Amino acid sequence: MFTKITSYDKIYPYDFWSRRHKNLKTRYLQFNKKDMALAGELIRRGELVAFPTETVYGLGANAFDEQAVKNTYLAKGRPSDNPLIVHIWDKSQVFDIAREVSQDALKVIENVMPAPITIVLPKKDVIGDSITAGLDTVAVRMPLSVQAREFLHSASVPVTAPSANLSGRPSPTTWQRVAEDMDGRISAVLCGDDCAVGIESTVLDLSRDEPVILRPGAVGAKQLSELLGKQVKILTDPNSKVNSPGVRYKHYAPNVPMVLDLSEDATKLAEFYDAKVKEGYHPVLWVRFPERFSGKNVYPMGTKIDDAAHGLYEHMRILERTYDFIIASVCPSDEGLGVGVLDKLVRASGHNLI
Repeated sequence: MFTKITSYDKIYPYDFWSRRHKNLKTRYLQFNKKDMALAGELIRRGELVAFPTETVYGLGANAFDEQAVKNTYLAKGRPSDNPLIVHIWDKSQVFDIAREVSQDALKVIENVMPAPITIVLPKKDVIGDSITAGLDTVAVRMPLSVQAREFLHSASVPVTAPSANLSGRPSPTTWQRVAEDMDGRISAVLCGDDCAVGIESTVLDLSRDEPVILRPGAVGAKQLSELLGKQVKILTDPNSKVNSPGVRYKHYAPNVPMVLDLSEDATKLAEFYDAKVKEGYHPVLWVRFPERFSGKNVYPMGTKIDDAAHGLYEHMRILERTYDFIIASVCPSDEGLGVGVLDKLVRASGHNLI
């Protein structure tokens, strides 16, 4: 029995993309002049190319090619009501795709970009509904990664790019992880650096009167509030996050059950771990302080938030191969990367808190 996943495959079962492209051979390209030119050409021809950014690897498609954009949804198995981010290599391109650029947006563009931040603005008609899920806004990002901007410049067009993984899986932060999910499903992978940040960009909605963070990431509310001279709120109601990429569905999830603890209470975690062992599981405690748990399967998350973010998705993929139940624990944070890491853990665990 097949599950249908997007409005673009109503006639087709879930594995339609794989069967249609069963003879597709993914190319693995390097950051040299010849391969970069080929990657850009592939994008302009409507093909899909994965590329590195400072956050996670993205799955690139020509933003001006509606069929290429639709193919992104199909290749990932991504619901088509989940908007995409348009990536640019030069700040001036914002004005090519946004209908209105407010004073707040100008401040962010001039003082923060390039950075792991995405801004949401009213869109021009040149941006199709397949990108924005029918919304009147577009999400725009200029990556900090030099390799990402080199690729985007070689493409010569704005590029849509969700994370380069099958929908719902942990995002890839190395080209090898892209290959695990997308080999044979896309035309090429640009084999660049590992991603320095490790979690998705902050999404800041500047299409309304008050700036609101729809998805937390490395650029925090405090930094943005100081820049704009006004409070920047973080939206907490998931049912309201309709105009932000990557927040409407369960995301980043490993292939085994995962729960999240927000107390870092060693006694509580040990008791939960023992209960899972009695149920027949082979669990692991994924914690910041593994030395607190003698005689149990433990895996370090990283005591510093930068380390936790950098290794977050990679750790999930490692743990799912060895254990059949993940017990993650982290104390909530109210700023920057800490909020972003917590957001990803909550979604990866399917909001299953203990």
